Amino acid sequence: MLDLDEATARRIIDAVANAIDGKDASAKTFGGTPFDLLSEFDAWGQGNNNSKNDTTRTDALTIAYLLFTGGRIPLTGIQMDGVWFRPDKWIIGALVKKGRAIIDEQKQEIALTAAGWSWVAGVLEALSKTNRSAP
Repeated sequence: MLDLDEATARRIIDAVANAIDGKDASAKTFGGTPFDLLSEFDAWGQGNNNSKNDTTRTDALTIAYLLFTGGRIPLTGIQMDGVWFRPDKWIIGALVKKGRAIIDEQKQEIALTAAGWSWVAGVLEALSKTNRSAP
């Protein structure tokens, strides 16, 4: 469990989103218990997820998830102090479909792949260049 309360987690998510996407994150689902109905990836409803394009929203939320998990995201949510945070289903589904993450059903986790970490490096490098050119 992370020693992190919901208010601070929301601040972190929004700060990352603002740095990358220019606005607060739209997807911040918290609950008082694990999201047990999502303990198997099939329950994430990815059949209609046809995401093909990367967006700054995807970039921002993925970076926030990695800050909290180090690249292994529990299917039932990220446990924090008194709450559980569920990553956006469509973003996770897109990461899996693009080969940037895999599902480890045995550990009930979504794990970033080498391709995923390479993509994250590109997102951060682009952010670094953007911030360097700011006044």
